[in-house]
Amino acid sequence: MKKNMFSIILGAGVLSLVIAGTGAAQVTPGFSLGGFFEYRVENQINNDDISFTYYGARLGFRDERWVELFLEGGGEGMSFEPFDDKTTGAFGLGGTFWLMRYQYGYGPFDLGIYGSVHFADYSSVKIKDTAEKTDIKHYRYMGQIVIRGVINQDFKAFLRGGILGTKLDPSSSLIDNDDLDKIKPAINAGVELQLARNLIATLELNYSESVGGAIHLDYWF
Repeated sequence: MKKNMFSIILGAGVLSLVIAGTGAAQVTPGFSLGGFFEYRVENQINNDDISFTYYGARLGFRDERWVELFLEGGGEGMSFEPFDDKTTGAFGLGGTFWLMRYQYGYGPFDLGIYGSVHFADYSSVKIKDTAEKTDIKHYRYMGQIVIRGVINQDFKAFLRGGILGTKLDPSSSLIDNDDLDKIKPAINAGVELQLARNLIATLELNYSESVGGAIHLDYWF
């Protein structure tokens, strides 16, 4: 099932890039404010998938040619049974460095390198049916190659492929599993839709341990 879903996601991303036509990509530098919701499956405990829901606000920056950066913060929840309250504070930062941009005549699509880091601290979360708190911390980092094609002025498709490093740094009395500190293949595929002149929606599927997804809304100034 996982292999089939992985093939579908990969095929959809490649197809979107193959059919990409000409169009004027948005290149105006500036800042953005927005929000996001993300669901991701990264780890396993006793052969059960552990998923994370991550949501909050995002501040973005881009120059005209080379770089797109973001800083985000909000809340994260983990699907782990011993927790009474599964949500805690989380933040992340990252960006894309573009090696090649379509609108500058350097090829038929945009090509770049994406990287990000993420951290959430569950040390204030109580363990179910006890007065104790856990010391679990969640770390994630990603490094991927990005290909983005322009379908038209308001519609772009992208495909990212590379690695995801995921780590739960837990109390040994709660969790003891080697799969909690791993580097795994990671793929993301999605579209960027320009809903209004400065409002961009990004819809995305992700795959690492299993299939997840995300939605982002960004307003550019």
